[in-house]
Amino acid sequence: MIRHLAPRILTVAVASVVGLAVAEVAFRAYARWTFDDHFPEWTENLVVVPGPQVFAFKPHATGHFPGNVDMKRTFPYRTNAHGLRDRDRPAKAQGTRRVLVIGDSYTWGYAVAEEEAYPQMAERFLRERGRPDIEVINGGIPDYNSRQERQLLEQLMPLYAPDAVFLAYVVNDAEPSTAMPNNPEETYRHSWSWFLTEAAELLNRKVFRRRLFPSAKDNVGSTYLDGFAEGSVKWKDSREAIRQMRDLCVAAGIPFTVLVLPDMTQNFDDTYAWRSIHDAVVGWGAELNIPTFDLLTLFRGEDHNALLVPWDGHPNAQAHRRMAEFLVARILR
Repeated sequence: MIRHLAPRILTVAVASVVGLAVAEVAFRAYARWTFDDHFPEWTENLVVVPGPQVFAFKPHATGHFPGNVDMKRTFPYRTNAHGLRDRDRPAKAQGTRRVLVIGDSYTWGYAVAEEEAYPQMAERFLRERGRPDIEVINGGIPDYNSRQERQLLEQLMPLYAPDAVFLAYVVNDAEPSTAMPNNPEETYRHSWSWFLTEAAELLNRKVFRRRLFPSAKDNVGSTYLDGFAEGSVKWKDSREAIRQMRDLCVAAGIPFTVLVLPDMTQNFDDTYAWRSIHDAVVGWGAELNIPTFDLLTLFRGEDHNALLVPWDGHPNAQAHRRMAEFLVARILR
């Protein structure tokens, strides 16, 4: 009996493998063919970049970005020779010390003027305190996550030769880019089978309406906490990126510090939703022996509405001032 069934079982197994292989090839071709690498009209100053970075700003660009809450409200920006929202800087002069701040839209200064972003404020405060020899470079890019920030740091270190690096970690830094297109190689980078991963995603979302099948697809979660769940590849990637940034700085012989910035749209009390994310980052910093500071304590008990741009949700100039003062204190120590 078994002898008669064996050929049939083998035939079914071979057919299944061949069928899955064909489906995999077809789905990968479809994913690449349907991938749209065009940015929205208001991002005309962005260019597609290979690897985790996904996108970057064009050098010496000027433009306007819309608010997140009211997109009819816009604010101007410009970039320097390296695509940063920072002034052009000559070669590092003897006696000059440079601090490079890596981050996302909070550091870039979304919805505030360039001079109101906390890295620019920190440089101005240092100059007012008699330390014009210390420069603070704004290395923030909106929508960047930890992996993109790691790639950016590697690019900027030889350009600016910093004497210290600060990473400004925000609670969505484990998430993929949300406003810009992600190519399928990035989205499915943890998946040995794109087809089966997408099938699991569809079943979870459309049929079971919960996460029944495991999926390694890097898509935007329903909440930032999803990325920090046990076994999440997002937090794993974010942790590894932080470790790599630390290692880059150690190899260069310069200090590396992490600042955890709070979500300005949340109440700064016991109802703050992302407390566990702050704790996770602080804990990882302790494991890696990285000085890590949670700035949620800086604002605890205050009215968060007084510290955000109401038509956008990002920190306002007053919040940036507070963060700049904290940064200056750490730099001078």
